[in-house]
Amino acid sequence: MRALLFIAAALIAQGLPDIDSLQKTARAAYSKGNYAAARQMLEQAWELAQQTPPDNPKRYDVLKQLSGTLSAAGDYPAAQNYVELAINWRENIDRNDPKLAEEYIELASLCQRLKDLDRALALLQTALRIHSREGSDNLLSADDFSRISLVYMDQKKPEQAAPPLQTAIAIREKVLGAEHPAILSELDRLGTIWIALREYPKAEEIFRRALIIRERLVGPNDAGLISTVEGLAYALFGQKKYDEAEPGYQRLLTLWMVSTGDPTHPMVAVTLDKIAVFYRMQEKWDQGTDAAEKAIALRAVFLANGLSQEATARQAHGDKKEAARLFGQALAALDESRPEHADLRKQLEQNLKELEIEVKPRKPAPKK
Repeated sequence: MRALLFIAAALIAQGLPDIDSLQKTARAAYSKGNYAAARQMLEQAWELAQQTPPDNPKRYDVLKQLSGTLSAAGDYPAAQNYVELAINWRENIDRNDPKLAEEYIELASLCQRLKDLDRALALLQTALRIHSREGSDNLLSADDFSRISLVYMDQKKPEQAAPPLQTAIAIREKVLGAEHPAILSELDRLGTIWIALREYPKAEEIFRRALIIRERLVGPNDAGLISTVEGLAYALFGQKKYDEAEPGYQRLLTLWMVSTGDPTHPMVAVTLDKIAVFYRMQEKWDQGTDAAEKAIALRAVFLANGLSQEATARQAHGDKKEAARLFGQALAALDESRPEHADLRKQLEQNLKELEIEVKPRKPAPKK
């Protein structure tokens, strides 16, 4: 050990970078998204750290910084290796350290990304046991139950995902209150699980709860209501409560138009597709066809606008022939019988007219 310490001191004396300076340089590179440079610095720091006493906290600090950098870079196997080394360091210091739960959670997250879901589940359950020492009703345990539910969903086991998520919600309700905003995302997830299991009455109950909380927080027209309104409409649709579901789908359509400020937004078209399915399931063919045709018309506007923008760019660079072709293609995408196409058709026709005048060579003046 003394020999290792002597070597480390000699390196520093020679002006070579020490652990702190390497970590500082790595942080600067990391903050700029240069993960490769950060990794190089930290691997040098880890080589130096291994020459220090086994219980030196610098070892742990470097390992954690390395794992975070590699995780950000998407190198999950390497990140997993360094997290495991960090866990080994902490376990050797104190196997009963409650902070180990955080390490197991981080390692579980990496296992989840690597699709090692059984191991991720086991790690989260270990973290839950550690957090449960503080009592069963604490927010850290709620977080653990919520994460466990996510792993079950990754395993395509919604029936097993529901109970831990219900437990997480119950703990938050007890600690924070029944209408606390912190439970909203989990209510939406639970509603989605019930829909996956075709438990539509349970989904309706959950989405109604979430909608009341959100409306109290943000009002009736906020974009944050969209997922909940859609979930409730679908839950009612699944129960064939068509008269209750219909206002929900119409509200969803309005929310997309209001929140985007664009009645031709692509998500408006997607919502119209859903409304078309809703009506056709009831054999209301005329209403279903109307919604489908509106969706198609909006997609045509989106396509025509994209072509028009490209035509304008080509025109600005002097490629007038290609600009004219693109303007013509945009115009052809629009239906003159659709009122929502009228303004854009008029603009495109004007663009083509001006371009034709610009492109045509002027006739020479007659000789006298």
